[in-house]
Amino acid sequence: MLKNYCIVGLGSRGLSMFAADILEHYADVAQLTGLCDINPGRVQYAQRVLGENIPGFTDFDAMLDSVDCDIVIVTTKDATHDDFIVRSMQRGKDVISEKPMTTDEKKCQRILRTEKETGRSLRVTFNYRYAPYKTEIKRLLSQGIVGDIHSVEFRWFLDTVHGADYFRRWHARKENSGGLLVHKATHHFDLINWWLGLDPVEVAAMGSRQFYLSARQPNHGERCATCKVTDACEFYLELSRDKELKSLYQDQEGYDGYFRDGCVFSDHIDIEDTMSALIRYPNQVQVTYALTAATPFEGWQVAFNGSKGRLEAFEPESFVVADDMTEFAHRSSGRKTTDWRRASNDHDTPLEQLEVRFYPLFGGVQTFPVPHVTAGHGGGDRRLRDDLFREVQSDPLGHIAGSKAGAMSILVGVAANRSIATGQFVKIADLFDPCDVVS
Repeated sequence: MLKNYCIVGLGSRGLSMFAADILEHYADVAQLTGLCDINPGRVQYAQRVLGENIPGFTDFDAMLDSVDCDIVIVTTKDATHDDFIVRSMQRGKDVISEKPMTTDEKKCQRILRTEKETGRSLRVTFNYRYAPYKTEIKRLLSQGIVGDIHSVEFRWFLDTVHGADYFRRWHARKENSGGLLVHKATHHFDLINWWLGLDPVEVAAMGSRQFYLSARQPNHGERCATCKVTDACEFYLELSRDKELKSLYQDQEGYDGYFRDGCVFSDHIDIEDTMSALIRYPNQVQVTYALTAATPFEGWQVAFNGSKGRLEAFEPESFVVADDMTEFAHRSSGRKTTDWRRASNDHDTPLEQLEVRFYPLFGGVQTFPVPHVTAGHGGGDRRLRDDLFREVQSDPLGHIAGSKAGAMSILVGVAANRSIATGQFVKIADLFDPCDVVS
């Protein structure tokens, strides 16, 4: 049955991940009936790219009043997700929301309560769950390969391209994004929750900004376009060199004053670049987590220790193999998917296969190869969209994520932020009313 979709939030994520893809791959089951953004320039740009026949709006309620809509896709700034989710449900619409579901416990509670009161449904787009490599970890754990899980070690690395980008956009303020422990780590905390099949109980955390500091680049401006020290800055971004960034952001600044090339060393930044957390789960399962936003490479490592042995996984996502690449534009274009542990200057080995390794408690090793998928988020994007728009009939490993999964992932980050501020352990149960959770 053909369903009607409206999208609110027409940044790069809304356009590339959902709008354009619906038109190209799901026209037989999905129809894009409305486009909305507070910036009229972006609405006009979206219509030029997607089709002038798709109605565009700057007023969300006006859109819902004017077009047929079964499901609203929310891809706005994180701190506004709750508003559009709640208003959509109150108007009788189901919702698909980008991660994170929201940014704090009060907004989370509002979403959960509204979903329960209206009977509408919310899907949160945790694309990482769908990636074949991460799915293989879930499959092995579900089979009990490590026995009773005792502890998990999880580390995520963001390089000086991807990591830096969070410090030049709206994400650099916690009031907008919740910080990286909410905006970015919601992916990671959801994976841990999903892999374990457990809800978190308690969190303690530390965090600080150690790399993206104002003193690192004296006399910096507030944005690259007007900065006087661009020649001395490894992070200088020229928006006009990227066609999409220019069209979506630089050309639309006059409407709302938002600029996409903020200085990564701005004094107004209040998010951390170096974070760690200790998370306790039922059965005394302990998780140690670390996130760093200024490493020479990008990727992640995880290990599960249990009564039968240790399961390890490692996925390198990008690495600049050239020696001493200190200009951002060159560094950005020079990233390659290669195993940084084996890379050498000006030479990289193509990554064709990933591997999950299990070390039985009393000796030996078992390996589980998985083909390396380079498509969006390790192959997760396409599988997620197939589930969303073609409505999967079977979900044995629990890939589908609703409001409860969205809540449990962001509440770990919310608790971590509170722990950083107070120096105390924070209980997840103190942050929301479980009676409002829709199973």
